Amino acid sequence: MYPIYKRMHQTFYSHGKLMLAGEYAVLHGAVCFSLPVKKGQKMITEFTESDNYSIDWSSFGVDGDCWFSCLLSLPNLIVLETNDRHIALHLQRFLINAKVLNPFFLAKKGNYKVDNYLEFDLQDGFGSSSTLTNNIAQWANINPFALHFNAFKGSGFDVAVAQIGKPLLYTMNGSEPKIEVVNWNKNFTDKLFFIHLNKKQNSRQSISENSRHPTISQVMQLSKLSKLIAINEDYFEFCLLIELAETETSEFLNKPTIKQELFNDFKGSIKSLGAWGGDYILATGENTENYFKEKGFNKIYTFKDLID
Repeated sequence: MYPIYKRMHQTFYSHGKLMLAGEYAVLHGAVCFSLPVKKGQKMITEFTESDNYSIDWSSFGVDGDCWFSCLLSLPNLIVLETNDRHIALHLQRFLINAKVLNPFFLAKKGNYKVDNYLEFDLQDGFGSSSTLTNNIAQWANINPFALHFNAFKGSGFDVAVAQIGKPLLYTMNGSEPKIEVVNWNKNFTDKLFFIHLNKKQNSRQSISENSRHPTISQVMQLSKLSKLIAINEDYFEFCLLIELAETETSEFLNKPTIKQELFNDFKGSIKSLGAWGGDYILATGENTENYFKEKGFNKIYTFKDLID
């Protein structure tokens, strides 16, 4: 039996993410390697017994401004008011699926006030959807992967990172994916830089646009590279491994690597992170920060800026 919602006030938290290896191929059975970022999303829920049976939803950005608000009537989750209809319909779908998975969720009559606080910029691509998925799943006391796969087509690796908050190797396996926590504490992280490419990539759109499938041998090779990157202790081997992973992914996507397309004069290694063409890349080499600043990319983080 699912427990009936009891507490008047609850707080939930989920971690943001970066995928270092296995992008796209993870959807076809490959192992991917991911890291949690320091920043995430907090959800605070408050329940008051009332004849007003509704959800008053607010989402706040890193600047403290409310960027999304919505009022839904219960029990049918009808959108009554919102400042963004498109996002409201996504939220509605999330909550309907949560109620299907736990019929006791939102069953108690009254007013539910939900405030969400994002610690990173929406354009960063650190997982505003995955952190929300995991927070809603905690609130509804349901399996976050079941909620994710009911609502999205993605691999769910970002939900795993949101939930566990540690470096991990991830393999899709229905609503019970295979997850291996990794102790990734290397002595060369001061040479790793994360650079934002000045545009946000929509992961769901990127998945649908890149319909090419890797071969079985490519899946096996990319899985092997993810595992080697996760355990590697040598800086120069790490650089080689991320270049091999980038090249292997480039071949099955039939796309040039980011380095070939944008930074072919960079004297170092570059790895795309997640959806190609947007969000972040990992770069390591000589004079890394100055090189990218001169190219007009000013959102640059050191490893310690982003990752514990």
